[in-house]
Amino acid sequence: MKESGALSGLLVLDLSRRFPGAYSAMVLGDFGAEVIKIDPPGAQFPISYKGHDIDTTTADFAAHYAPDRNKRSIVLDLKDEEARDVLYKLVQKADVLIEGFRPGVMKRLKADYDTLREMNPRLVYCALTGFGQSGPYREMPAHDVNFIALGGALSLVGPKDGAPCPPSNLLADMAGAGMQGVIGILMALMARERTGRGQFVDCAYLDGVVSLLSMEASYYFLSGRVPQQGESVGGGGDAPWVGVYKCKDGEYISIGCSEDHFWKNLCLLLGREDLIALKFDSKASELEHLRVVLTEIFLTKTRNEWFELAKDKQTCLTPVWHMDETFADPQILHRQMLLEVDHPSLGKVRQVGVPTKLSETPGQVRSLGAVAGAHTDQVLAELGYSEADIGRLRSAGAVG
Repeated sequence: MKESGALSGLLVLDLSRRFPGAYSAMVLGDFGAEVIKIDPPGAQFPISYKGHDIDTTTADFAAHYAPDRNKRSIVLDLKDEEARDVLYKLVQKADVLIEGFRPGVMKRLKADYDTLREMNPRLVYCALTGFGQSGPYREMPAHDVNFIALGGALSLVGPKDGAPCPPSNLLADMAGAGMQGVIGILMALMARERTGRGQFVDCAYLDGVVSLLSMEASYYFLSGRVPQQGESVGGGGDAPWVGVYKCKDGEYISIGCSEDHFWKNLCLLLGREDLIALKFDSKASELEHLRVVLTEIFLTKTRNEWFELAKDKQTCLTPVWHMDETFADPQILHRQMLLEVDHPSLGKVRQVGVPTKLSETPGQVRSLGAVAGAHTDQVLAELGYSEADIGRLRSAGAVG
């Protein structure tokens, strides 16, 4: 892990154990930070994959699990005093620590920010929690679907007259917490350049979700009208020119022709110049008529046929890809959002690529994820522990 990167020279300790913090640490590792993942004894993948024939305890799974790439893993029982001493030695060298425990857990483990900053005042300590470190919901358990429900996002996702549709764990876990964690850490590191001091980064999943609603909330604050499902600004509201339509083969295409010139080009593509003016007729009956007409038209060709026709027509029409199709798309491949990384025993392992492209210090996958504890002996040796010390700690269950 000696290659140069934008964050080379930084040491990150990842105690997150869950997607968002692991994702934050992954991004830092992609850009050159040295990341040491600290797992508990008997560490297991936090989400069950039962029924999918996936054993989450194997080296195969670890190598394919992108959030653990560019990391080394050690196992420490932080309830054990000697294991905490190992953590303290790492903290003294570290620039960043990421954890995803409920508020108060790290204090009970004697590894909270107030304790650790005494050892290393330059430490940037990022805590990712559901509701943050304060407030009436501070102790309440919740998951992604709960955060997007409370945050108002779930009420906007789904068809107008249907039930809300949770969009996997993309909004709260990955965008609301994981990405906000990266942003907060990088800002704190920038501030440290001026002040010489680290700081506590308090990221709440719920706060992140609410932040993602900035555009919708702006219209609400301005008009006083509560956005409804199927009527959101980004989704086009009731507008037939923004939405998803079924095609001849049962697959779907998406159109997003809010701008007049894109709508005009779509109508010309469809051979229906007469539809152009309907965009300016706000009567509900005309809009419903237009939706019916578009529904019938798009059923006349397959999804891929529509995409081929639309590609060079300067209109916003794209297919709704399934994931296997996404990772075969020429644009995705051109942008290197699908990578193949060599593994010593598994051969080529596919990974999601690095989205942010830096011209001088690009991100890269330098190593794949490893099973928990794969680097315990190596890291302890770097901290000055002898083979005898490591053997004793392992026998005592402090490390693994």
